[in-house]
Amino acid sequence: MTCQIENDIVRRALIALLTPEATREARRLEPIDDRRARKETPRRRGRAATPARIFIVEQPTSLTLTVCWSDPQSGHYGEQLWRKGVARRASFCVLTGERIRPGDAVFRPRAGESHLPANRDYMLLAAAVPAEASLVT
Repeated sequence: MTCQIENDIVRRALIALLTPEATREARRLEPIDDRRARKETPRRRGRAATPARIFIVEQPTSLTLTVCWSDPQSGHYGEQLWRKGVARRASFCVLTGERIRPGDAVFRPRAGESHLPANRDYMLLAAAVPAEASLVT
């Protein structure tokens, strides 16, 4: 009897590997606990996932930074321009992990109508910018 159950498990696993559409269809029919799914998002936990690699390349002006950003989810930006502004919502600094409150001075990736970077929701506290970031005039 145990052998038949094990064979059934192996059979279902092979079918799932060979036909991913059938697996997706079966998952869609399973009941979903919405409360648990909402809790698992990074914003619900109160802290966004930090990028794999981030550092300040230079500070061309007092209102801009050039940042090197590399993250498996949002991609790689070799020299991305970040502009200084005011935080509109609570978040965390991607450089230090410190809490950002609405009204704090922050740097954010520059975005426009034609250019919307994948990391546009991240912020960097202006106070966290090291003094040795070269100010080019």
